[in-house]
Amino acid sequence: MHNGEETEASPPASLLERAPRSGMLTRMSLRVDARYRGGNVAAVRIVEENNEAEVFFAANPCGAPEALWFDFRVLESDPDAPHPDTITLTLKFVRNMTGCDSPSALHPVYRGEGQSWNRTRSGRLSTDADGQTSVSWTIAYPAPATEFALCYPYGLDEVRTLVRKSKHYWTMGTIGLSQEGRRILRVSSTVDRDTSHPGIYLVARQHAGETPGSWLLDGMLQHFSRTHESRVAVWTVPLADVGGLERGRYGRGGPNDLDQTWGTPPLRYETRAIQTDIAEWQIRTAAALVLNLEAGGGSEHEGIYALLPGGDGADPLARDAEKWANVLSKALGDEYAAEDFKRTREVATVPFGLPLDAYARQSLGISALTLVAPYALCGKTVMTPKQYREAGRRIARAVVQRVLEKGARA
Repeated sequence: MHNGEETEASPPASLLERAPRSGMLTRMSLRVDARYRGGNVAAVRIVEENNEAEVFFAANPCGAPEALWFDFRVLESDPDAPHPDTITLTLKFVRNMTGCDSPSALHPVYRGEGQSWNRTRSGRLSTDADGQTSVSWTIAYPAPATEFALCYPYGLDEVRTLVRKSKHYWTMGTIGLSQEGRRILRVSSTVDRDTSHPGIYLVARQHAGETPGSWLLDGMLQHFSRTHESRVAVWTVPLADVGGLERGRYGRGGPNDLDQTWGTPPLRYETRAIQTDIAEWQIRTAAALVLNLEAGGGSEHEGIYALLPGGDGADPLARDAEKWANVLSKALGDEYAAEDFKRTREVATVPFGLPLDAYARQSLGISALTLVAPYALCGKTVMTPKQYREAGRRIARAVVQRVLEKGARA
């Protein structure tokens, strides 16, 4: 099931597996729905027993080689039926999920209708007799309509809210279309041609399911608008994989992975549109930094980290990327930075094209790096939108300070 659509592997909702376990069954009426932007769920089975309910589900790969993202709602289809006291979410096939080294360290988020988001506690990892693994979280039943997701969703509504609240600091426009014909948005602080202003180009959501990168970006953009930063020109593509975001597709791996399709020629139409916009940004600013924001890390003690180019250190832009990593690690501090903050990504390990940061360095001659934020924990800090935004503000302050210092020395 994807976005609530029925497939041969997913029976109609009225026939969805709702088998009681042994024991007294209290009549309940729950169903799962993912027919909305970003919705993702598959292989649903609902078990109701006494005053408890368990929803078995899987992350739908949506035709891609990797799956991790999920986002769905549990609804009561009969308002007269009693609701359970607790609900257990059981994520299946976790051994098949790339990018999650420790599934029990995941802390999905949930909110009842009209309520704020909450995080689950640590999950319970279990293995069946045949070796299949799953992880479960049990919570008090929140509300008759409750949304569950891997991490806090972030989409077009949040971007529009940010732009509206900026009091005209940000301008939103369209730079092209996705391969499926959806608009790719660019948000910018200025489009005036003024090469005396250092330019910063920010990209998030090349992998549609990696919402922590969006929350970091949100914090950065809030900082720029609230401080009325006018010394730098900031351009950003906040929702790069708009097609994947619409369909609830995770977006990593294979030819659909935007961060493996940069180069000449680009391998995705979205990449072509963003490349063209970066070229325009280069003309209109003193291009200083391309920063790519992603997400990852299912380890228990993860934190934000940087992906850096490998090599012997002879490349001045590679050395500059390491200097950027030092600056950003210090800015984030122990609260948010991973202990092993600087990690190497050899371009040779990318199977299709170049990643964005390598393209910016190799083809455009611009300093660039990638920051990766965790889905749940920075050390012992449980990440909420407030924490992600604070980390983003720290990044923004450090970026402005360094590009201005480099400009003054030039």
